[in-house]
Amino acid sequence: MRTGPRLRYVLLALALAAGCTKSESHDKFIPAEGRAKQALETALTAWKEGRPKEGLKMGDVGIAVVDPAWSGGQKLTAFEIVEERPGDGPRFFTVKLTTAKGPRKVTYVVLGIDPLWVYTEAEYKKVSGG
Repeated sequence: MRTGPRLRYVLLALALAAGCTKSESHDKFIPAEGRAKQALETALTAWKEGRPKEGLKMGDVGIAVVDPAWSGGQKLTAFEIVEERPGDGPRFFTVKLTTAKGPRKVTYVVLGIDPLWVYTEAEYKKVSGG
């Protein structure tokens, strides 16, 4: 799935449209830890239940997911959010996933306001240039 322009330009454009300066722009799009974790849990629960990743909501806020394994049709049978990586930027969570291909650890990145974006770290790096 292509996500369009690089993420940092999207964030900057959103911040400028909202009247923020560049220094304010990044903080505005970093959800609180609890909110970010809830968005990730909501997304992974939907995947585990076999629901599509499109149209996910957390209350009245949308959740957009960029995960090639889910998009590719892999079935999730279990997940455990192991930890949040500390830092000042987007929220990074290490998650133990169990699929038909076996268990593996994946890092997810959560950022945004509405929608809250849930990326695998590899996909986040592609769109953010990191």
